[in-house]
Amino acid sequence: MLSQACCAAPRPKWLSAFSNDLEVPASAEIVLEGYIEAGEMAPEGPYGDHTGYYNEVDSFPVFTVTHITQREDAIYHSTYTGRPPDEPAVLGVALNEVFVPILQKQFPEIVDFYLPPEGCSYRLAVVTMKKQYAGHAKRVMMGVWSFLRQFMYTKFVIVCDDDVNARDWNDVIWAITTRMDPARDTVLVENTPIDYLDFASPVSGLGSKNGAGCHQQMAWRNPA
Repeated sequence: MLSQACCAAPRPKWLSAFSNDLEVPASAEIVLEGYIEAGEMAPEGPYGDHTGYYNEVDSFPVFTVTHITQREDAIYHSTYTGRPPDEPAVLGVALNEVFVPILQKQFPEIVDFYLPPEGCSYRLAVVTMKKQYAGHAKRVMMGVWSFLRQFMYTKFVIVCDDDVNARDWNDVIWAITTRMDPARDTVLVENTPIDYLDFASPVSGLGSKNGAGCHQQMAWRNPA
């Protein structure tokens, strides 16, 4: 289904499920049928997650399996998950390229947008832009945090000029250390939605965000 959405692949064939009225892809390797009873919860965890840490035990809805069907010699698809970058980070690289044109349509001043896999592919974003007026970088920060639902989990947004390569840490660190004044160019936003798997937040699901304006001031000359 992902390949169909991204690559205009032919529409998959569907088959009726055994235990309900739903349909399943005919090409599926393994199909689990079942139900979730409202209010039925059970402890889950601890297990390692994409952050590189173990989750604590928590209650989650229970899925009761009624039927299992599979192809002959079915392949079980899985990935190694741990401290990033890990195997699922490959999907983050693909999604990054989907996000860039979407953001540019709303904010044409954005030149590039990068979610480093080391930052779990969503917790830190680097934006390069053509700054046109005072406060422009802050507007882009706020826009990133509020434009797509996925970005409400992005804790850090680094905004740089368009002469910086957002995908080159050498370039980004140079911009941070030569163009940013911590007191003047740091934006802190408190009490915002945050990833429930973010153990650094003071309250589960609620934390702060940090924006860094690493751009030349309007009156500055271009670098040598």
